[in-house]
Amino acid sequence: MAVDSLVTGAPESLEQDILSAAGAGPDHRHADIEFRHLRYFVVVAEELHFGRAAAHLFISQPGLSQAIARLERELDVQLFNRTRGSVELTEAGAELLHHGRRLLADLRDTVASVRTVGRGEAGLVRVGVALLAEPAVAPALKAFQAEHAEIVLDRSAMVSERLLDQLQEGHLHAAVIHQVPALAALGNLEWQPLRRGRLAALASPGSTLALRDAVTLGDLSDERFLVNPRSLSPAAFEGLKLMCREFGGFDVMVLESPVASTAALDTDWRPIREGTAIALMPEVTARTVCPADVAVVPIQPPPQYVLALAWCNGQQAAAVHRFLSYVRSYRDQNAWI
Repeated sequence: MAVDSLVTGAPESLEQDILSAAGAGPDHRHADIEFRHLRYFVVVAEELHFGRAAAHLFISQPGLSQAIARLERELDVQLFNRTRGSVELTEAGAELLHHGRRLLADLRDTVASVRTVGRGEAGLVRVGVALLAEPAVAPALKAFQAEHAEIVLDRSAMVSERLLDQLQEGHLHAAVIHQVPALAALGNLEWQPLRRGRLAALASPGSTLALRDAVTLGDLSDERFLVNPRSLSPAAFEGLKLMCREFGGFDVMVLESPVASTAALDTDWRPIREGTAIALMPEVTARTVCPADVAVVPIQPPPQYVLALAWCNGQQAAAVHRFLSYVRSYRDQNAWI
């Protein structure tokens, strides 16, 4: 389709910008209308003068007359009443002018929209964010949305392992996950570390832990850790056991929560408030989501929390490429790693 000429009014030579219209009744026949001829008609209808219209369109007057004649043949109507001194629209011509302007405007909008999507400046990006990881990555997501208002971020939150399943099944374009051991074994996904930082222990305000400015992981060896249901995130559970054994030198005791950890559910905080368990989460998240009656005690590294940005191999959508590039750049500019 000779799109540029339709939008800018510049000369063109392509002949295949076809708008096909099939009639519904026995007195109608299929009509193949070229968009450029429709645009020629609109200019003539507005100028009501073939010479001025031809000059405006950068074509010869005979060529313009031939194009209008072809359009009239395709539509099987007369669009203009022509005399030696004047050009006037017929009733059919006035009807075509009304609809033709709208068709050309729709075409311009469509071309602009397609080009915007093709450049990755608009579109839909489905992003998953691991539970309780949102505060750590929210600045990057907010900054991206502010700079790319035409790209819709469809965000969902769930445990990291379920996000990985969603990625592999093609339901998500990208995901921010806790770097669980299972990630390294998935060959059909690409990933990079996105943010590292200090962990924190969440404890009852009346506990001895709450009096500490900071602790080591080994200091927590006698505590019971509140964790997500093991059936929901087995790899995260194994990762916690490995972390405590490697960096703290102890075998962790756990209390499985009946639900996945979210900031909004009171059941997440009750065992901590009552002092029957502690929990671990990134300090930046804890400072954001924890209620006032839960103590946040930083853990001296090592270990650190690690969030990873994961996406499918061979991702083609331009908006997704733009999102991934932006988030990685934001990570580097803000020294998240």
